[in-house]
Amino acid sequence: MDKLLTILANDKTTEVAAFSDRENELWIRKKDLKAATGFELKASGACYDPLHICIPLEEGFTQIQSGDTWLHMSKLSQKLGQACVANEDHTVWSLGLIPEARQAMLDSAIAPDFEMEDINGVPIRLSDFRGKKVLLVTWATWCGCRFDVKKWQELYEELKDPNFEIICVAEDSQGAAVAKEWFVNAKATYTCIIDTTHKISTLFGWVNVPTGAWIDEAGIIVRVNEAAYAAEYEIVDEVRSTKFKFGNYTFANATKEWVRNGLSEKLKQSKEKLSANTRSTSADDLLADAYFKMGLYFQERQAEAQAKKYLTIAQDLAPDNWNIHRQSWTFKGTEYATQQWRERTKAKYLKDRSWKYYEPLDFRPK
Repeated sequence: MDKLLTILANDKTTEVAAFSDRENELWIRKKDLKAATGFELKASGACYDPLHICIPLEEGFTQIQSGDTWLHMSKLSQKLGQACVANEDHTVWSLGLIPEARQAMLDSAIAPDFEMEDINGVPIRLSDFRGKKVLLVTWATWCGCRFDVKKWQELYEELKDPNFEIICVAEDSQGAAVAKEWFVNAKATYTCIIDTTHKISTLFGWVNVPTGAWIDEAGIIVRVNEAAYAAEYEIVDEVRSTKFKFGNYTFANATKEWVRNGLSEKLKQSKEKLSANTRSTSADDLLADAYFKMGLYFQERQAEAQAKKYLTIAQDLAPDNWNIHRQSWTFKGTEYATQQWRERTKAKYLKDRSWKYYEPLDFRPK
């Protein structure tokens, strides 16, 4: 018997009539499929137009009930390698990233396209900026890189290049209430996005902020997964009554060189480094992301116990994903999050003295 279920997919929340033959099976009606998952049932199979894929369906993938055609969505997800998880009573299902969404980036460094609204509600696609150099850079209010928002505006004004755009993305699940003021106070005129579900980090396989990529006029990634600070900062740790520094100007200065003079040999990321930094996402990473987004769903609805459960599962599955860790901790307050971050990074360093929170940059621009 069908009932109303909540589907989290493609960073959207949709309520649809669905049912389970057994608790671990998700069946969605054909007419609700596209709205809930982006898939459509066609003669060639289950088709997902944004990725130009159609999956032929063998026996057992569909059934007719009460005059409607239903798709076994959890079985399709398994075939795709897509994470598909449910909460305890199977009323909320989270469908993760389809691995095919990152395949072009893994194969040929083509930047995966995305569509999101900017802070003014205007739809933005990465592909809208073809013909321009693009700096795609993430930050968060729970990171010192929040101070970069103003520094990127200064760089943008300094360059004044009509063929260059900055897409600055707040990977902040607490949304405009905490992140928008940083864009407003910076008087930012570049493209400003608040990414409450960490969609862009998921798509690019990024696990930290600030992280950036240079994308050329043809939409090809030429540098990626960089520790993309815009400046160096010194702030006071009031708890310890000490000052500490973080960040540097290296990435920002290199970005200026790239925009003004093109991709020199000095700035070019080696083929090996580019491949290594375009990281392939493991099954556990994909599963962690699906649980993380389920945790965010319950956090938004102030269901604290459920949120904690799924955020913890996500952290355990992806122990090196600092975006998941720090965003999860931040829901308990900045002081708690900072303390947790200190303890975990210290433990990582004591275990392996060569470990670094960020990969060191491999260039020294003028």
